Amino acid sequence: MNKKKTLIAISLIAFGAITRLLLKDLPNVETITITALLAGSMLGWGYAIVVALSAMAITDVVIGNDSILLFTWSAFVIIGLLGVILRHKSKTGAKYILQMTGLGMGASVFFYLFTNFGVWLLWPQMYVHTWQGLVQCYVMGLPFLKYNMLGNLVIVPVVSSVVVFAPQWLKLYNRKKEYVKN
Repeated sequence: MNKKKTLIAISLIAFGAITRLLLKDLPNVETITITALLAGSMLGWGYAIVVALSAMAITDVVIGNDSILLFTWSAFVIIGLLGVILRHKSKTGAKYILQMTGLGMGASVFFYLFTNFGVWLLWPQMYVHTWQGLVQCYVMGLPFLKYNMLGNLVIVPVVSSVVVFAPQWLKLYNRKKEYVKN
C-alpha cells in the first residue's frame, strides 16, 4: 500500500468526518461529496469507496441513521467513483476546479434522485408506491436539493481550490522563508 495515498485517504476521511459533524445543523449542506470526489480523482476507485464509506460510518455513529443508509452510503460511493473520471487529468488550475464543481452539481442531482427514490421505496406509509407517489416524493424533496446544491456550489470549488493551490502556496512560502534566512 502506498504510504502517501494512505495518508491522503486518512486526511480526507478526517476532513469529511469533522466537517460533516460541524455542519450537521445546516440542512443538506455537507462535505462528503467533495471528500468522495477528491478521493476518486486523486487516489482512484478503491480509495474512493473506502473514504466515502469510512467518513459516513464514523459520522453516522454520532449523527445516527436508519434504513436509508443503504441509499445514502451507496450514493456517496458512486459519487466517489464519479471522481475517478478526473483521475488522470491535471489537478493544477481553474479547469480542474470547474470540472470538480460540475461533478459536484451533478452529484447533488444524483444524490437527490437516488436517495428520494430510496425514501419512496422504503417508506410506503409516506408515499404510495405509484408513479404519483414517486413524483410527490421528488417534489417534497426539492427544498433539500436546493440547499445541497447551494452548499456544493460553495464547498466544492473552495476545497478544490485549496487542493490545487496549496502546493503552490507552500512552495512560495518556503522560498520566501529561505530568502529571509539568506
